[in-house]
Amino acid sequence: MDIQKLHNKNVLLISILWGCFILCMLVQILKDKDPLFISILFGSGILVCGTISIFVYKKIFIEQTMYLCVLGMSFVTFVLIDNEPVIANFYLIFLVIFILSLYQDYRPVILMSILSIFIGAHFYKYEDRLNYTYREGDFSYFLFTLSVTFLVAFLQIRYSRAVERNDNAQKEEVRKDNEQQILALINSMPDLIYIQDSTGRFIEMNEYAKDLFKLKDMDYRNKQLDELFFENVWFRNFHNCFANDEISWEKGTPYRFELDLSIGDGFSAIFDIIKVPTFNTDGSRKNLLVIGRNITEQKKASDLLLRSEKLAVVGELAAGVAHEIRNPLTSIKGFIQLANQVREFNPDYVQIMLSEIVRIESIVSEYLSLAKPNQNSPKSLQRMDHLVKNVVTLFESQTNLRNIMIHSELDQSYQIMSNPNEIKQVLINIFQNAIEAIGSNGDIFIYLRNVPESGVEIIFIDNGCGIEEERLKKIGEPFFSTKEKGTGLGLLTSNRIIEKHNGTIKITSEVNKGTEVRVFLPTS
Repeated sequence: MDIQKLHNKNVLLISILWGCFILCMLVQILKDKDPLFISILFGSGILVCGTISIFVYKKIFIEQTMYLCVLGMSFVTFVLIDNEPVIANFYLIFLVIFILSLYQDYRPVILMSILSIFIGAHFYKYEDRLNYTYREGDFSYFLFTLSVTFLVAFLQIRYSRAVERNDNAQKEEVRKDNEQQILALINSMPDLIYIQDSTGRFIEMNEYAKDLFKLKDMDYRNKQLDELFFENVWFRNFHNCFANDEISWEKGTPYRFELDLSIGDGFSAIFDIIKVPTFNTDGSRKNLLVIGRNITEQKKASDLLLRSEKLAVVGELAAGVAHEIRNPLTSIKGFIQLANQVREFNPDYVQIMLSEIVRIESIVSEYLSLAKPNQNSPKSLQRMDHLVKNVVTLFESQTNLRNIMIHSELDQSYQIMSNPNEIKQVLINIFQNAIEAIGSNGDIFIYLRNVPESGVEIIFIDNGCGIEEERLKKIGEPFFSTKEKGTGLGLLTSNRIIEKHNGTIKITSEVNKGTEVRVFLPTS
């Protein structure tokens, strides 16, 4: 029998036992029995019921406690008959046998039947204790009644077990049917799916995984990774797929990441993998479900989108950058012409020219970093205040031409794991939108704040034309733009970049008052 079910029945039986004891005490008190007798009965009842209760509720020796309940029931029955020797109490023995059939176990019923024979023999031996005249054959009739009671209890247990077996068989059939349906479903999915147990042994995998791992002709179930690596040379190519299993278990929540996996000789693909750990009710590890989707084509499409939007941004910046470079070039040209006339170089002029050349180099390098095709360069620790300052530098010429004032308050930010070129593109998109919303004669406020133990928040506020509420709901949808010649891909691209960095973008706006954009980037 299931231990938990047995415990539940022990709880039910001890509750019945306490009920019988309390009822017995009330009857004795109402009948004005001897106080000494009541105190003895109370003490012994508390001792027996209390002891069994400790075993039941502390879950000590759960199976053996079943027999303690039987003995407790026998004790209560004996005490009732001994102190109130009437036929009604005497035949409570049979009721106890029926009650014990709740266990659906023959053993407690057999034990109680044996004890009942001795209890019956004891009281029939001393007929003067019973309030009726003893007649020959009464004990045989008692044994017959006891046998019938036992037989009925026996048949009831057998019937209950048959019903339970039938229910279990139906549940098992439903479970197997569900498993087959689930297996058919995951086999039809064009995704990598497999399940491991808490020790890393494979339980199940779909056809896609078998084809990818080349395990179709191998018995992979209940085998550790090392065994499969030894038996299948091709399978060794996927060792990095299992390298972070422990991270998933420790996090205790779904863990998602992208991974390059071999799909053929000399070919690889990018997979979006999510690992979902499951746990037993006691918190111990159960299974690890792994799902991987080939997103190579989506990544290529996303990269093309990112590149096209980047080139569009570069084109918009070109005029501003050209103007920004023209100013230091004019200074350098003037000093060189002056030096040519006087036939000598003033050291102060040389320093000025060098500083202007450094300024040109910084502007050009920033411009070229944006113009480069996206190569999915790895993330590195970056100071967001530095990136914001670099972007502000790119837009100084545009804002000066349009008479737009830039007000910035930049805290020395935490270091954020990010791709600097991608983050710059996001900031440039937001900055460009703010300039176009203002047109001319306005203000842009930029704030950078550290969020303790969380990340960094960059806030852009402009006093431009604002966005209508209905249009604001559609911001970020592909090809939806508030600009006459806009593509609607700028904010979509920015959203994807920030999501890739596990951050968020929030936009609030009011017509003719301005727009606020908040970009949050976590530290991890």
